[in-house]
Amino acid sequence: MTNSKFEKLIIQLKDKLFRFAFSILKDSNDAQDAVQEVVLKLWKNKRLLDDAKNLESYCLNAVKNHCFDVLRKQKHHQNYLLANVHEAQEETRFDAIDLVDKLKQELHQLPDQQRMAIELKDFQGLEYEEVSEIMEQSTNTIRVHVSRGRKKLFEIFKEELANV
Repeated sequence: MTNSKFEKLIIQLKDKLFRFAFSILKDSNDAQDAVQEVVLKLWKNKRLLDDAKNLESYCLNAVKNHCFDVLRKQKHHQNYLLANVHEAQEETRFDAIDLVDKLKQELHQLPDQQRMAIELKDFQGLEYEEVSEIMEQSTNTIRVHVSRGRKKLFEIFKEELANV
């Protein structure tokens, strides 16, 4: 795709992309940032746009996926902040060593795919795409493994805290 075709495409779609991002993120600054990020990614990979059958749909999907990533990051950040506030307000019930031992023990109880995905994603700090390559599974499958594994671990620790 030529530079001028790309510019025309973005000029035509910019308002629609913004409204779509805003409908997901509910914040105009975040929506503007999301659209800018996606336009940058599209610009860097504009040669791939020639293969797209429906450019508008392709761009909207790119915005949607980016917005969902933003929401996921915001949720993790919120959970992190809430966990830290909760810890500061309450007395620690477990020794850190006991928690780590318990986590390791429960992690090994998970199915192998979930355990490996969580270890690579959360403990090794790899991105979903990197874990996908290592485990030779799609990124979406890796996301499911991580999500289900985290959910099981959360339920186990939630029960533990309720029993203390």
